[in-house]
Order: sequence, then structure tokens, then C-alpha cells
Amino acid sequence: MPLPLLLLLLLLLGGAAAAEEPPAAPSSSPPPHKNATLSEILPRYGLPPGLFPASVTAFSLAANGSLAVDLGGPCYAHYEYLTYFEPRVTGVLRYGSLTGLSGVKVRRFLVWFDVVRVKVDLPPPPRYVYLDIGWITRKLPADEFESPHECEDSKKCRLSSALATVAAWFQNQEGRKQGRIKSIKLDKMNFFAQF
Repeated sequence: MPLPLLLLLLLLLGGAAAAEEPPAAPSSSPPPHKNATLSEILPRYGLPPGLFPASVTAFSLAANGSLAVDLGGPCYAHYEYLTYFEPRVTGVLRYGSLTGLSGVKVRRFLVWFDVVRVKVDLPPPPRYVYLDIGWITRKLPADEFESPHECEDSKKCRLSSALATVAAWFQNQEGRKQGRIKSIKLDKMNFFAQF
């Protein structure tokens, strides 16, 4: 038998034998998130454990990174900003980020903004957490997210946030008045200096 035909026959027989091998047995080790809490999982992805409030009742993490987090109900929590979590939050968990986020809003100047991505500076431990709110990115200290925050009464949170906003507005107005008074005094001095 010529050598090329012999090689072809060996290749065909080897391919048929490989096709008949039984599939590998599935791994008996549990997925990395089996029996772990969400605050234990997040550091494995380089994220601080307190990104979500303490009211998490369940979560699911798929192999492709899809994350669904269920809370005990709507939740208001104070970080640097008043943050609202819907009863179900979804996103895609990747190392150092949570993207495609749905169900999280932050309040700034009496306006609620959707948080679409959370990321951290790497390597861990992160120093800052970055919230992407549309085309705006806010940098917050990572130590605010070291542990899950408790949910607060929604009426109390809305009232305290509104009062803080009004107080900041009044402080800003007072600062503007002081600036105008100083500039008027300087203008008078300049006026008298001309004579």
C-alpha cells in the first residue's frame, strides 16, 4: 500500500476513534459563587463588598457575567449621594466593573440620575469607585463601599436630601453676596483712587 494512502487511512481511523470517546465528566466542584453572599463575591471581581445595600435577599450570577440582584424592596441608602435601588438590579459583572446597570439611581441637586456603570481603579484594593451617570463620571472614595449600607426610610432620606440641597444653595448664595460686597468695596476704592 502506498505511503500517502496509509497516512490517510490512519487519519480517518484516528478521527473516528476520537469521535467515539465519551464526553468528559462534568466538574463536581461548585461554581465559585455557590453558598457565598454577594458581598463576598464582589471582592473576587476587584469590587468593594458594599456596592449593594444590606437588604439583598438573593442574587444570581451566570457564567457570562450577567448579574441579577433581588432586594427586600425599594431601598434608599446614603453614600456620598442619596442612592435608590429598585427591588431588582441587573447588570454584567466583570473584573473591576459592573456594566449595563439597571435599577440604580443617584440624586444630585434634586434630580435623579441613572447609574449605568460602576468601575474601580485596579489593581485591588481600589482607592476610588467611579459611577458613570450617562456621560458624567463621579469619583467616590472606595472606603464608602467597604460594607453594605442599611436601607433608610424613604421619607426621611428624601427630606434630608432636600434640606441638604437647600442649605447648600443658601451657602452658595451667601458666598456670592460676600463676593459682590468685596467687589463693590474694591470698585469704590478704585473710584476714589482716581481723584
